[in-house]
Amino acid sequence: MMGMTTTRPGGIIRKEDASIAKNYLSEEELQVLNRIVNLYIEFAELQAMTRKQMTMQDWIIKLDEFLTISGRQLLNHAGNISAEINKDKAESEYARYKKFIDSRPRVIDADFEKAVNELKKLPRPKKPKPPEV
Repeated sequence: MMGMTTTRPGGIIRKEDASIAKNYLSEEELQVLNRIVNLYIEFAELQAMTRKQMTMQDWIIKLDEFLTISGRQLLNHAGNISAEINKDKAESEYARYKKFIDSRPRVIDADFEKAVNELKKLPRPKKPKPPEV
């Protein structure tokens, strides 16, 4: 599964899923992310209820404060790998995964083989005798 921990129902993986970072989080990491997002949305709703006007810069500052208070480490730099390099890597891994999946026999192939073998076991129809003149 290319290291992915989250997939669509039925285990289906699509190309666009490969470049979504949260699809590689563990169950615990995903629960933490969901809780942080929920709490931050609640905070945003409180701000809206009190009609407190905030700019995008205000939201960035509040998010950093929120993460710091919750004991999360802030990323203060762009990192070592660009988003474009990450996306290219994810897409190349998906291509390898897809090639592997496509090379494996599918259930329909096995069903077809089974049907062919069953047909081979059936008695052959007798050829009709030509009519006598």
